[in-house]
Amino acid sequence: MRTMRIGIINYPTFGGSGIVGTELGLELQKRGHEIHFISYQLPERLKLEEKFTFHEVNILSYPLFKYKPYTIILAAKIVELFKKYKIDLFHGHYAIPHSTSLYLAKQTNNRIKIVSTLHGSDIHLLGLDKAYKPILETSLNNHDALTTVSNFMVRFIKKHYNITKEIKTIYNFVSPEKFNAKKRKKKTEQEEFVFSHVSNFRQVKRSPDIIRAFALVYKKHKNIKLEMVGSGPELEYCRDLAISLGLKDQIVFRGSLLNVPKVLCETDVFIIPSEIESFGLAALEALSCGIPVIASTAGGLPEVVKHEKTGFTAEPGNVKQLAQYMTILLEDNNLRQKFSEAAIKDARERFHPDKIISQYEKLYEDLLKK
Repeated sequence: MRTMRIGIINYPTFGGSGIVGTELGLELQKRGHEIHFISYQLPERLKLEEKFTFHEVNILSYPLFKYKPYTIILAAKIVELFKKYKIDLFHGHYAIPHSTSLYLAKQTNNRIKIVSTLHGSDIHLLGLDKAYKPILETSLNNHDALTTVSNFMVRFIKKHYNITKEIKTIYNFVSPEKFNAKKRKKKTEQEEFVFSHVSNFRQVKRSPDIIRAFALVYKKHKNIKLEMVGSGPELEYCRDLAISLGLKDQIVFRGSLLNVPKVLCETDVFIIPSEIESFGLAALEALSCGIPVIASTAGGLPEVVKHEKTGFTAEPGNVKQLAQYMTILLEDNNLRQKFSEAAIKDARERFHPDKIISQYEKLYEDLLKK
């Protein structure tokens, strides 16, 4: 396989698309490709790395602008980097506004090859708004290739958008070296049983449901704890809810953490009850660590968590069902161990970087041969 020069464009934050885009670039770099990371500031995940090439998009400041025109500035940066480094293709993660910036760049120079991965809320939330949808559809239909992270997303896009381009499902992936069951702490029966949750605390994540379910479990089992990792709009509400339910000492709010694996090392059961989830990267990271996952039946989560094999899936908003599954896994050590072993096996067989990165490489190769 030829060595390629690839521009990776993503948000620099802790969100799933930012982490996946950065991890993809790092994995491609390991395979000998020349990777150029492009964003308005250094991605959080790159702060743990030593060797990488990063191009900052300098956002123009001008008194006339209430909102700085990042889309146009990013498009100009793409054109500049294409000329300077002879980049073979640019791959944008999260469609808004990256796909439109890529489209504008391609209109400037048709030799620029562009790919976008549609991650989640860029499509099932923001993209549906009439303020974005017409331009988003035009931008995506003029790409060289499109991917998304689950079969659910393909179905959703076909139903809600007028996009004629083929959309290929390429799942997210997880490194078994970073998210490894061997790093998990072996506990005694006297130690607290730990449930955990990682998200951006937006309403769609239904984080308060976990606290309410935890309160039901706590009525019978006192030696338990809940770790809530992340920050976002509903974080303060969740803090207040924990206090009002008398669970201030049983629920720990960690804020945003780079070292999520450290929290997972202490976790016995992971919970992700989202109202909609395009894939569920946090769930996959937990499974790779051998942690049974209780997820919702929404979106792409059932493609990641196998019901009654690697965890349970519950209807979104069903707090009693959530508490029931939490109780089952808390009380049944044998079942928890069975799910744990199946989770590790499934994560390595279906979501190992070697399996997923090769799919991206083939996509790129096919695109460049055209």
